Amino acid sequence: MTYRLVNDAGIAALKALAQREPRIFIEPDTDWLETRMAGILDDEDIWGSPLSLQADLSPLERIDASGPETDAMFAPIVRDALPNLKPSDGLDEYTWATMNCFVVPRYAHIRWKGTSNIWKDPARLPSYVESHWLKGNVGEARRANAVARLWWLGELSSRAAQASPVLESDELLHAMADNVNLYHQLLSRRYILARPRLVAAIYEMFLEGDNDHLNVTTYASQFLSALNIRAADVSLDLMDRNELRDAVEEAKPPKGR
Repeated sequence: MTYRLVNDAGIAALKALAQREPRIFIEPDTDWLETRMAGILDDEDIWGSPLSLQADLSPLERIDASGPETDAMFAPIVRDALPNLKPSDGLDEYTWATMNCFVVPRYAHIRWKGTSNIWKDPARLPSYVESHWLKGNVGEARRANAVARLWWLGELSSRAAQASPVLESDELLHAMADNVNLYHQLLSRRYILARPRLVAAIYEMFLEGDNDHLNVTTYASQFLSALNIRAADVSLDLMDRNELRDAVEEAKPPKGR
């Protein structure tokens, strides 16, 4: 099915509605949402270029708020639906706003409603809706754009598996999805995101040893920050596989510190 991406005016209208009527996104009626957008802009055109999807995304709208384990199921579906999207396009708010608001308009609410008390604090709803529905960011853990983080999960696991002689794509996908604190910290570090060999080395190490502590946010942050610091001194891209694995191991914080 072919959709059209929202344009600059469409993004502006959606962001205005997020501030004025955030609950319009939570129990969505896409026709009514489009009507409200057009009304804000005095019927200015809110649509841009076509968005052609190559896979059915409706399964995303049939889940319960059952937790992170659903991510591994849906990440490949989102990636397969957008086979021509490049990582350099992966922060494009036009794509993700269209996906969240019109293609799978119930998914963001279903995915996050069980993990947040935001609904009890109306003052925080506008920023919550803007982050999960509209922004192009994928970092900052649970403030990530809902469908974008699925695409990145599918893309990263696939690219990193291709760079690894020992990890299969499905194994890596589940390692990322089942350890969300480490994955969320990874999403906020663009240097690492852009280097599949480094992502592969991180998860090779993580899966080989007693490294469950790296799925604790504090340890994961320390670990990836140390890698970023190391990258400022020497190009990790130029290391061979053994050197890269050693660099990853050296950056790992010990348990209990």
